[in-house]
Amino acid sequence: MAKTYIRAEDLLKLLKISSQELIEIEKFFDAIPDDEWELEEGKDYRVVSSNGAREYTQSGAYTLARYLEATKKLSFWDSLKEWFLHTREKIRKSFVRKKILDNCASLMRRSDQYWVSQADAVAIFGTNIQTLRRMAECTQKSDRPLIKGQHYQEFIDEGGIFYSLEGIYRLSLAFSTELTLKNRRDECRDVGEEISPQVSDIIKLIESREKRISKCKEEAKRRDKKTCLVTGQKPDRYHRFNLAAHHLYSSSAYPHLADSLDNLITISEEVHTRFHREFMSGTGKPCTPDDFIKFVQQYYPENSNVIIWLEGQRRKLGQQEPLGKRNNHVLYLPLSRVICLTDKTG
Repeated sequence: MAKTYIRAEDLLKLLKISSQELIEIEKFFDAIPDDEWELEEGKDYRVVSSNGAREYTQSGAYTLARYLEATKKLSFWDSLKEWFLHTREKIRKSFVRKKILDNCASLMRRSDQYWVSQADAVAIFGTNIQTLRRMAECTQKSDRPLIKGQHYQEFIDEGGIFYSLEGIYRLSLAFSTELTLKNRRDECRDVGEEISPQVSDIIKLIESREKRISKCKEEAKRRDKKTCLVTGQKPDRYHRFNLAAHHLYSSSAYPHLADSLDNLITISEEVHTRFHREFMSGTGKPCTPDDFIKFVQQYYPENSNVIIWLEGQRRKLGQQEPLGKRNNHVLYLPLSRVICLTDKTG
């Protein structure tokens, strides 16, 4: 995944320091390359101008926040010291929580626990698979070892090893004692402390999003007068059938449009099934407004009005790009994956 960089202007506001203070800190890091504090070009920052100005990644910004928290002297502002320390702690932990949020696409619930994949754990800790495995081995020599089935488990149907939130916490303890660099030790310890509250917030946001989608579907049915716009039929006492709110841009590939009213059309479940199974050759295939327009033209050519309406919706929505599998934001995960319990084991 491409790195996201924070502009220096935004970083100065976030860290509540001056540009001169930032320059002095950069000089300190550059002067002693092998001490316990380290910023690595390409990983933590990039140089963006000939005068040496930098932009920082999340890991680099975290290191700066951690350094400020550890070294900033506020004794001349005694009355504000506690407020400043608390603020810097929140800033520091916000970087960690954002990192967890951006690398939790595998999040799921099984056996009454939340789990994340080994690949996501590697990204969350900002490490590599070899080091993660070494830390897992280190836990076995501690008073908080990783126990199979409780803290890690292989889910074959999901493609490999997963760690529970407690497992992530235990790994963080190993990282915080075994790593050499202070900023990396602190960052990994913060991961362990922040993983559970961040996942709780993620679940709340996903639940809220699912409610918005359900509400939008009902609104679409009311807008369309609870009528299948493709066949023109409306359920009554003699002709009963269920209605579905179909996403013109599929919610799986275009989740950012899942709660957009313009992206929904009311159709019968029979038409819905016919579109996905017959025309698209599978319910899991991503679709677009163009696909649905072609479907109507092929299967219901007599309904020119709905084609005109669909063309209008396509123009409103504009050309959209699907989200890649690994780039899917965690908040777009289906609610069933992270809420509903399953008892599957690998």
